[in-house]
Amino acid sequence: MVGKMKSLVMLTRPPNAILMFIAVLSGILLSESKVFQPDKLLLSFATAYGLCGSSMAFNDLFDKEVDKINAPWRPLPSGAISDLDAILTASILALIGIAAAAATSIPCLLVAATSFIAAFAYNARLKKTGFLGNMIVSVVVVAPFIYGAVLSDGYISPRLITFILPVYLSNLGREVIKGISDVEGDAVRGVRSVARIMGEDFAAKLGAALYVAAVSLSPLPYLLELVGWIYLPIVLIADVGFIYCSLSIIRSPTRENSLRVKKQTLLWMLIALIAFISGAL
Repeated sequence: MVGKMKSLVMLTRPPNAILMFIAVLSGILLSESKVFQPDKLLLSFATAYGLCGSSMAFNDLFDKEVDKINAPWRPLPSGAISDLDAILTASILALIGIAAAAATSIPCLLVAATSFIAAFAYNARLKKTGFLGNMIVSVVVVAPFIYGAVLSDGYISPRLITFILPVYLSNLGREVIKGISDVEGDAVRGVRSVARIMGEDFAAKLGAALYVAAVSLSPLPYLLELVGWIYLPIVLIADVGFIYCSLSIIRSPTRENSLRVKKQTLLWMLIALIAFISGAL
């Protein structure tokens, strides 16, 4: 029983969900009014974890056959849990996330529902489109920033774009690079990833270029006086990490290195989030 519960938790990918909540907090801090309400924060955590966890579970359901090749250790392809377990978990988490958003505000509900529908559409069909699917996923990733800003202000301020654009570009690069490690499995489902259609070398260069584009935009919040000086040394760590990953994947566009870079990128994205929060404070 304990092993099954652990597998169900793994299915929701807690690190991703927690990053989503941190992004919501960043969105609040990057908003105009920076309004923090404890009760709304608890609801936003339920929304972030619920919808992200549900999306991860649905993703594994749709990719079960692919993951038997790409990631056989995951709960579904390994047989640790059943399809019904995954469906029930995903459905309950989705209901919790949507209900929490509805209890927060109507604008928050609209952002959350739109993001979740986009994520579900990606999992069900749009993943096969390759780069378009990568773009959809990256929109879903920046949605928590928008959610946080809407939670605080009730609307999306132009200043938010300065912050979410580097996040969008870095995640888009990560999705492209991730495709290098998934080539064999993607062939099973017919996913037209950049790596499958254009080759691993091209995917590595495109992913690296997107990382570099994100890094080039990172000084903007400071130059526009939207954050304090503490932002610079912290974001510099993330920038160096992204540059390192760019050089690494170009030198070695292999499946093993792609998996390594994909994991490292989450760390650099977390550090960038910390930079946003510290700078805004």
